[in-house]
Amino acid sequence: MLKNVYAPLSAGVAQERVMEILANNMANTNTTGFKEDNVSFASMLADPWPSYRTELPPAPFKLDMRELHPLHGSEMEYAALSEVKTDHRQGALQKTGNPLDFALEGKGFFSVMTPFGERFTRDGSFSLSPEGVLMTKGGFAVQGENGALTGLKEGNVKVLSTGEVYVGDRFVDKMKTTSFSDEKLLQRLGSNLWVHDGPQANQSRGTAELSQGYVEGSNVNPMRNLTNLITAHRTYEALQKAVKAHDESMGLSANKIGEVQG
Repeated sequence: MLKNVYAPLSAGVAQERVMEILANNMANTNTTGFKEDNVSFASMLADPWPSYRTELPPAPFKLDMRELHPLHGSEMEYAALSEVKTDHRQGALQKTGNPLDFALEGKGFFSVMTPFGERFTRDGSFSLSPEGVLMTKGGFAVQGENGALTGLKEGNVKVLSTGEVYVGDRFVDKMKTTSFSDEKLLQRLGSNLWVHDGPQANQSRGTAELSQGYVEGSNVNPMRNLTNLITAHRTYEALQKAVKAHDESMGLSANKIGEVQG
């Protein structure tokens, strides 16, 4: 009867992760450039073979595990998250009027330099350092095609839709944007940053248009996420009850065995 508890128990653990993801989406409803995560489930079959170093498990009967091959562990089926997929669809543009705010329209990311190397972001809420370097909220230098964008002056920065940066009439550099053929190879980091974990061939120059004085809002649908969060919580409670019922049933069975032996 122990095997009967695997499905609700594993599903409950998966639902905990779902609630964490949905809650994180909700918390970032108003975060500039945030992209929501979605989850999908899979029914998994436990594989007994890796559990033992040899074909003979550490049991008194020493049953050769090869004789159980037709079962494929199907008596221990369980649920698991098969994928956490980020929705990279563009959020709505929000006008700020701040000349140091930028939004990308289309696919692509701003490139920024961190102590750990190049990272990417859709959050275009920038500012100027005292040295005239364009910086992110986290203090990372925004990159142009020739390095960090420097020599800028407050109130005198103009960026064209194609990315060319000017201070007055003086051309400074072109803002570097990067797009990815397979966005699944991007990993989410803190501070609204992404890191690319894939081959260089997956990267290319971004073709998105820039809008100065705008930022991109989060693409989180708060109503859908709230509904899904309520559903996940109710599902979790139902699975808790199922696990408890199995636990009580196994307790009764153990008592019955004790009575027989007595």
